[in-house]
Amino acid sequence: MAGEMTGIDSKESKGIIGLGFAAGIYIAYDAMSTLNSSPWTHETFGSDPSKAASAQQYVRLAIISSTALSGLTSWLMRSYSPLAGTTVANVQLFYVYWNAKRKAEERTTGSSRSFAWTRTAKAA
Repeated sequence: MAGEMTGIDSKESKGIIGLGFAAGIYIAYDAMSTLNSSPWTHETFGSDPSKAASAQQYVRLAIISSTALSGLTSWLMRSYSPLAGTTVANVQLFYVYWNAKRKAEERTTGSSRSFAWTRTAKAA
């Protein structure tokens, strides 16, 4: 698709598609870092319901923003690769921030809903 647009051969086209995928990943991470704080902050201050709700609103805003930007990039490139890269990164970022929120909730409720391999060891 991208190669047809620029008149380059198939091997170079695959490289452009790969760069588009990487650009989509970058768009997602850049939007999240611009609009949000770290997962550590979510985990540390997320036990306050109003702060947790506010933080999750910014997670959603970052996902929506990055998806819109990569959608535009995909349209301009005539390739789905930027949108695919952003989708992969957004799924991973959503999980990281969701899990940080759950860890904060665990401290206040005592329940355990996060995955075992993501739990941190408790001090003795």
